[in-house]
Amino acid sequence: MTKPDNRRNGDPGAHFQGHIEQLIKDSTPWWPQTKSQRVHGKPNVVVIYLDDLGFSDLGCYGSEIATPHIDALAAGGLRFANYTTVPMCSPARAALLTGKNPHSVGCGWIAHANPGFPGYSGEIAPDAPTLAEILGDEGYSTMMVGKWHNTWSHNVHEAGDHSSWPLQRGFDKFYGFMDAETSYFQPERLYEGNNPVEVDAYPDDHFATDDWTNRAIRWMKEHHASEPDHPFFLYTAFNAPHMPIQAKVQDIDKYKGRYNQGWNVFRQARFERQRAMGLLDERHQLAPLPPGVPEWDSLPAERQELFAKYMELYAALVDNIDQNVGRIVGFLKEAGLLDNTIIVLSSDNGASAVGGLEGTPNYVDQREGQPVDHARALQMARDGSLGQDESLPAYPTGWAQVSNTPFRFFKRTPLNGGIRVPFVLHWPDKIKDAGAIRREWIHVTDVTPTLLDVLGIAHPQSSHGFDARKPDGVSFAPMLVDGSAPTQRSRQHYELEVNRAYIEGHWKIASLQPRGGVIASLDNWMLFDLATDPCETTDLAAQQPERVARMAAAFDADARANYVYPLDNRALERAVTIPPFMADTVNRPRTFFAGTPTVARAIVAPLLGDRHFTIRSRFDWQPGQEGVIFAIGEAFVGLVLYVMDGQLHFVFHRWMSPVELPPVALVAGAQDVVLEYRALGQRRGEGRLLVNGIETVPYTGMSPTIIGIHVEGIDIGMDRRQRVSHRYASKRTFPYTGTIDRVVIEPGPQAPGSIINSIEANIHRQRD
Repeated sequence: MTKPDNRRNGDPGAHFQGHIEQLIKDSTPWWPQTKSQRVHGKPNVVVIYLDDLGFSDLGCYGSEIATPHIDALAAGGLRFANYTTVPMCSPARAALLTGKNPHSVGCGWIAHANPGFPGYSGEIAPDAPTLAEILGDEGYSTMMVGKWHNTWSHNVHEAGDHSSWPLQRGFDKFYGFMDAETSYFQPERLYEGNNPVEVDAYPDDHFATDDWTNRAIRWMKEHHASEPDHPFFLYTAFNAPHMPIQAKVQDIDKYKGRYNQGWNVFRQARFERQRAMGLLDERHQLAPLPPGVPEWDSLPAERQELFAKYMELYAALVDNIDQNVGRIVGFLKEAGLLDNTIIVLSSDNGASAVGGLEGTPNYVDQREGQPVDHARALQMARDGSLGQDESLPAYPTGWAQVSNTPFRFFKRTPLNGGIRVPFVLHWPDKIKDAGAIRREWIHVTDVTPTLLDVLGIAHPQSSHGFDARKPDGVSFAPMLVDGSAPTQRSRQHYELEVNRAYIEGHWKIASLQPRGGVIASLDNWMLFDLATDPCETTDLAAQQPERVARMAAAFDADARANYVYPLDNRALERAVTIPPFMADTVNRPRTFFAGTPTVARAIVAPLLGDRHFTIRSRFDWQPGQEGVIFAIGEAFVGLVLYVMDGQLHFVFHRWMSPVELPPVALVAGAQDVVLEYRALGQRRGEGRLLVNGIETVPYTGMSPTIIGIHVEGIDIGMDRRQRVSHRYASKRTFPYTGTIDRVVIEPGPQAPGSIINSIEANIHRQRD
């Protein structure tokens, strides 16, 4: 029989190498090699990516925090002392997964914005294949748990474009959340694959890092039981220790009183341990505290008490990470997989100073410019509620500088405090000088090329129908077996919010800019000789202006080639402006029906953001019926309408300062309840309540206006997960026992002078 003449690759006969006749007895079968056969025996790959962990926060990098399981990985593998990343989460994750400079693939800033420029779409470009896509196409099983944060926020909902979701970027399985941060006790809506996980209320002992680990181990067990010789790629993207620095009580108790001596003492102690363990040498000099950070002994006793508590929480959170790393490693060891598994552990960027000089018990208020209630924070520290689910703490700048010992500055900056982080690689089958320290320079974009190199897998020629762009990073595979192997890189650019740096050999220029939209000068370069001054304590720019000018020109060339421009140091404004095509989306009424799962905050927040709005609720009530009609947000920023004891209640909730309108007695039958809210400007607002056309509560102050919603979107007929008001805490989700027809949000004009929902293109025209 003639072989079918079909050259299409997908046709089952196109590459058939057997023989076909009319009868099976005269034919010869043939089977193509399966993906599983192709990768049989190759190592498993486990990447454990931490979030905002500083260079010195692990025991094996000088910390006093108990991290025995991670320390054991370092002792059985390699520590890298000169690994650099980029100074923020979304860009770092894109660089890790693609091996590309983040701006060049559209991820130059966090995924909250899309200002209309190629370097800042908030999503990984389709022609940049991810490590998951490459390994999956080769035959690996690919799994991810935890934080994704490489999808533009306005696509994080059921009707959004899913092309940059984890499953569409190479993962067979995903369990986690899509955004930047979330509560550890009451996480925002989770996803399994492309579908939201329907969780009405978390168990009392829920903790996110434990949950990610539980799922990872479950999947590894399922995989091992199904096909033990088939390798897998597990991307464990813990959101810890990113704020909020919440922790379990049993972990906090381990560190009670531990940090009473303050940040000066602990920073010096970590520095001395780093030197003693050979991580640092005599060239490293402990950088001075950053401007504004006080000496610990100059602080009043109550401030010391509060600030020490913040660090206890952070240490407990790091301790919990280590426990969960131990659980992952424990399973690999139990299953006999550890020796042939490559484990990479690192952090996306350095520790964060977002808590400010004095820390905060609620970073939502602080982020929006509201004053920090230190008295309340101290009270919470004393009663044990600070660091639990009713708080959103961030530690003070002084402790962030401890985390980044011995370096200067923090996340968001390209000085070493923002880009030098731990990097541990464990692979017993390959690494023979276990416990060694590698001192040569490697960068986050080198990780994917290195893994492909050691696995013997070529970078693909195409990706999503496009010619695939090759990685910018280079393999450091020789360093795994040869302690004398030199670095393969000579230069690298960095940029985040106009904070810029460029490394060429052992020279580095850097420029810092304040946030806020105004750029005073782009020529304020500093110059450091990293060969003699790795802690960047001595600025040589004035002595060598020619070198600075030449390196600045090199930065400019790389910036243009990688879509770094235009530079933009806006903060809140950058996150809340919108592209022109979204104007209709955020300005038209939305209808929500009972029985709908939680609607994502990306949909709801713009409808309420610093603007007039009306919320119309239609439902039926009969005596004895009760429950939540709608709940938007949570106790940190939220609105709720509920019925209890025959009365209608409305709460406008801002953390510890709720506005509770007087209850309204209901008359049995159909109810048409309207909340009218007016945004008056300068973050002031007021609202009134009408029931069946009658004003029952006149305009009452409700300030500050809503800018964004921290975690939850809108629930109809119950209050899932993080509740808005404690008034019905004993009733859990407090489902409404009557019938709800619908809830409609009608957005109105923005407040005078508001930047929320401004059209991005118009913002630039106004500045011209």
